[in-house]
Amino acid sequence: MAVSPEPARRFVSKLNSMLDRLVTVRLLNGRNYFGKLSGYDPSTYTLMLENAKDDQGNSWPLAIIFGNNISELLIGEGEIFNAKEFSEFLMRFGNIERHLIRVYDDINVVEIGRNIKASKDGVQGSGPLAQKIYSIYREYLRTKGVRQ
Repeated sequence: MAVSPEPARRFVSKLNSMLDRLVTVRLLNGRNYFGKLSGYDPSTYTLMLENAKDDQGNSWPLAIIFGNNISELLIGEGEIFNAKEFSEFLMRFGNIERHLIRVYDDINVVEIGRNIKASKDGVQGSGPLAQKIYSIYREYLRTKGVRQ
């Protein structure tokens, strides 16, 4: 029985759609790399990332990750910071009351009170509550595999 080339074609097509997008590469040893997928070798699944960072705070203009070390490849755009998820994180782990939190899904921003905003770009605001939100934000990112 011959194997249909269709599943392989679809797989390569999906990889092609990930080119020039931010991705997370998880390795078999548990380390994570983040960067723009700029190329890959379809025979070995070796990946090339531009502006790569690892979960230990190191960064490189270009990283080549050999396919036999990879356990997962995830599209990272829009997945690292999620406003709704972060608002729930604030209520659960920061004991921030629901009435203080507004979520703007369309722009992926959380507003806490009237003076503090959290987004993929960080926390904006000042004062003791902003400091608390910043600490919670860092913990939220840590749970996502991002180290700052």
